[in-house]
Amino acid sequence: MRKASVEWGALHRQCAVGVVAGVAVLGTAAVPVVWAGSQDLPGDRRWWLVVCGVALLAAVGASLPLLRQVSVGDYVVSCVALVLLLVLALGTVFAAAQAASGVRTRLHEPRRVVATVTACRTTGRQLDDQDHGRDIYGCTYHWSVDGREFSEERPTDELYPDGHETRVWLDGGQMITGRPSLLGIPFWGVLALAGLLGAIRFSAFLAWKAREVGLLGQ
Repeated sequence: MRKASVEWGALHRQCAVGVVAGVAVLGTAAVPVVWAGSQDLPGDRRWWLVVCGVALLAAVGASLPLLRQVSVGDYVVSCVALVLLLVLALGTVFAAAQAASGVRTRLHEPRRVVATVTACRTTGRQLDDQDHGRDIYGCTYHWSVDGREFSEERPTDELYPDGHETRVWLDGGQMITGRPSLLGIPFWGVLALAGLLGAIRFSAFLAWKAREVGLLGQ
């Protein structure tokens, strides 16, 4: 942001409002995308992504007249601040989705079915804290519900032989390999609350800063 001595015209203030509106629409449209994506929910989210893209272009376009009044460094700092605000807000949505999913799964006993494991293979390799490599495995689970056959590839702890049977839980139409921990619910809940409070405080700070320099009025 610029110092208070900068003279802002009516056009600049209108552009500032346009930037705020574009960022707000972008964040709002991204909420269902983040929520559904974090839960692997089915559905077409292309139109939400289109709205996000249009809002982003509108915000960038509205900010260009402001660039003529400020240095490139101040402009970049302002853009980074808005990006951090979006990340904080959408991170809050992600944490809230995880907490809500945990509560829903714990309150409603998931359906358990027997699944057969096939096509186990090594899918990669990763390093532990001591830089020791270990293999990562994946298997394809097959199960049936009400006469319908389903299959899904999931990571596993070891390579099982074809035909190995195990129990899996079903959260709606989605397979989960176990119930969420009770500790996970307050963990995600605290993160969501902290993110919400942080987003509110950061938004208030940015609004105060914009008013201080006269961009959004005194």
